[in-house]
Amino acid sequence: MNITIDSGQLITIIVAVFGSTGFWQWLMSIFNRDLKKSIDDLQNQLKILKAGEEKREVENARRRILRFNDEILNGLKHSKEYFDDVLHNDITTYEKYCADHPEFKNSVATMAIENIERVYKNCLEKNSFI
Repeated sequence: MNITIDSGQLITIIVAVFGSTGFWQWLMSIFNRDLKKSIDDLQNQLKILKAGEEKREVENARRRILRFNDEILNGLKHSKEYFDDVLHNDITTYEKYCADHPEFKNSVATMAIENIERVYKNCLEKNSFI
């Protein structure tokens, strides 16, 4: 069986298929589904990256806390501004993250934080900052 279609019939078929709203709705539903999946994938990747960055920042805060405490234990004196920076930035950030993420191990810095706060109060009472 040999079917021949002239150009007029071909144009009529194309207009019937591509000119119908059903075809465009179908095509848009495929596009929207793929676009939604891509957006969802990007959002998930962004959440993972953000969580990783937040954890790295907290781990850096913990390192600064431990280093600061080591300096105190080795007899190094600090300015009030340095204490304030560690207390308000590093310790606050670290403790908030630990409270929000109970699975994060925080026992490493607990004693260091207590010591920093004790020494800070002592320095305030004696006015012995550098």
